[in-house]
Amino acid sequence: MRHLLLLIVIIVINIKFSFAQKNDSLVSNKVVQKKHPILTDKFYFNAGLFLPSKTVKAALNGSSENDLINFTEAFNFNQQETTFAGNFSWRFARKWHLGTEYFSVKNSNRWSIEEELNWEDVTYRVGASLEAGFRINMYRIFIGHLISTGQKHEFGGGLGVHAMDIRTFIEGEGYLDDALEASFERRTIDLTAPLPNIGVWYYFAPSDKWALTTRIDWFALTIGEYSGSLWNIAPGIKYQIFDSLGLSLNYRYFRTTVKLDKRNFDGRLDLIFQGPLFTISGNF
Repeated sequence: MRHLLLLIVIIVINIKFSFAQKNDSLVSNKVVQKKHPILTDKFYFNAGLFLPSKTVKAALNGSSENDLINFTEAFNFNQQETTFAGNFSWRFARKWHLGTEYFSVKNSNRWSIEEELNWEDVTYRVGASLEAGFRINMYRIFIGHLISTGQKHEFGGGLGVHAMDIRTFIEGEGYLDDALEASFERRTIDLTAPLPNIGVWYYFAPSDKWALTTRIDWFALTIGEYSGSLWNIAPGIKYQIFDSLGLSLNYRYFRTTVKLDKRNFDGRLDLIFQGPLFTISGNF
């Protein structure tokens, strides 16, 4: 009987020890399960190549839709180009983000126009050999707050500003007002347009290697002589190669309209850039 009791005690101890080991293993596995760095790391940046197709329409001292000149079509601009793009995110508090972004697009060409163009007070007639160009530098700063977060996801929203440094021009032989003879004329739009916006983002990371991301910025406002609208949509997928290095493939759709109506300047710009964005990401 004494031996039987001793055997039962040993079996019970072994069972308890076995369960304790399993529980420790489960806890241990739960502890070592890693989140994707985009959900945890304080600093995150991307740098790479943006390959946008583009539509640039502009009017100077004109107010109707018919005054808009499609630079891409009228001057046979390249439909696509490769340009640098980069962004940076700082998780400066547990639920707060600060983000910045930059890209630049430019194009110019000399072309004999196939339709008459009116640009401010100058008329460029069919067949005129003109040089035209544009350059847009886009800067974005955004402050966001986490709304929901978990082991595999993050959702947040906030406020930001897109600041665009814009320059477009047309030059060549044209007719000024009702002049009978052509003269060399150059007309330019050169302005900086700050567009405040609201935005949201969502990250879903099923593992510590893969993450799906999306971001949407929106703005539409008219105040007196100034009006503008903006859509910035950026879905993407990320793969983490090493702890602090990854690759990303995104699609960027950026559309904005800016209009100023002043005594000495009446201009409008419609811009669309869309295409793939390939980046290398770093985090720490």
